[in-house]
Amino acid sequence: MELAPDGILIHDGEQIVVANAAAVRLAGADHRDQLIGRPIDAFFHPPYLRAVQEQLVRSGDQAGLVPPVRDVLCRLDGSEIEVEVTAIPFVDRGRASAHLVVRDITERLAAQAAARQAEEFLQQAQKMEAVGALAGGVAHEVNNMMSVVLGFGEFLLQDPALPEGRLPDVRQIMKAADRAAVVTRELLAFSRRAFHKPGVLDLNAVVCDLGPMIRRLLGEGRQLTFALGSPCRVWVDKGQLEQVVVNLALNARHAMPSGGTLTITTAEAALEGGVSGYAGVSIPGVHYGLIAVRDTGVGMDAATQARVFEPFFTTKPASEGTGLGLAAVYGIMEQNKGYIVVASAPGRGTTFRLYLPLSPDATVSERMEEPPPSAAGTPAGATLLVVEDEPAVRAVVVRSLEGGGFHVLQASDGAMALQVVDR
Repeated sequence: MELAPDGILIHDGEQIVVANAAAVRLAGADHRDQLIGRPIDAFFHPPYLRAVQEQLVRSGDQAGLVPPVRDVLCRLDGSEIEVEVTAIPFVDRGRASAHLVVRDITERLAAQAAARQAEEFLQQAQKMEAVGALAGGVAHEVNNMMSVVLGFGEFLLQDPALPEGRLPDVRQIMKAADRAAVVTRELLAFSRRAFHKPGVLDLNAVVCDLGPMIRRLLGEGRQLTFALGSPCRVWVDKGQLEQVVVNLALNARHAMPSGGTLTITTAEAALEGGVSGYAGVSIPGVHYGLIAVRDTGVGMDAATQARVFEPFFTTKPASEGTGLGLAAVYGIMEQNKGYIVVASAPGRGTTFRLYLPLSPDATVSERMEEPPPSAAGTPAGATLLVVEDEPAVRAVVVRSLEGGGFHVLQASDGAMALQVVDR
């Protein structure tokens, strides 16, 4: 008994009469005399002791094993540890007694909790991936339809034959289509299907350039401060990075209804291994460009944090948001091979830490500022080939170009485009 790894106690119904070395350690005692003679209820909760007593009463002298139960052992220093207790009641010289085997299950429970958390993280990651795939497919189709609505709406506005009384109706159609287009862009960002053109960026320059816009977004009663570190160059898409910072600023505004301070910090961060991002994603221990966006708002509980990047999840009234702003942040960070860490608590504000890949190139890229290719520099009357698989979208593009004086050829796919060129 003395060499047993589990604690063993024997009590005579009133006090402890035997304790082995493991029991002494579990109780936080220096020697067994600190346990012998003490009442058993000084160490275990009354409900468990009553269960032992009831088993003894039911079974009499032939009392059997009381199945293992999870309980709390109250140690001498006032701390508590989780234990599993197995009891064998017996009668000794007419006294109801019991033989207790006490096993420390702290490590086992910690391992089980870690396994549950890992499973929850996996389920969350799988859910985000599945929702992203669905959202991306839907957003792509809706985006095409909205392009058609906006295109033909613009044709109506340019039509001199349109009755003046119908202009407000067309403008309302355009306004609604614009709002729908914003939603689809957020969905495309979440699903990592948005247009993506990374380049070398100065982190401080991007943040500072956004300052005036963010101050206007925050409105009265909310302050914006910067804590900029040494110049740091990252490899990301400029437009997407700006969208991330603006979306986080909008989220902070809603989190500070009574006013507060939004602080944006930049730095080059060296992470140790083992740091976890959202949904338990392991962040490699290397150097990153860091943007930290911290507000002094209402904060979030753990349940809200677990869902904060889910599309359409929002704690705001329906009239104040779609629940896509933070979902877009998540998708953009994924697309740019970055990581997010969220720290928050009710009443203590929220901090979003964005870890962005550093650029191997020390020169800030000017390619990000280059305008995309367009027909603007093409002489009128030139022949252009439009390749688009969606007929309605193709019709809008062709009509727009023809209205600009171009001769337009069209094809629905690459193979047909080659045939058109050959002709």
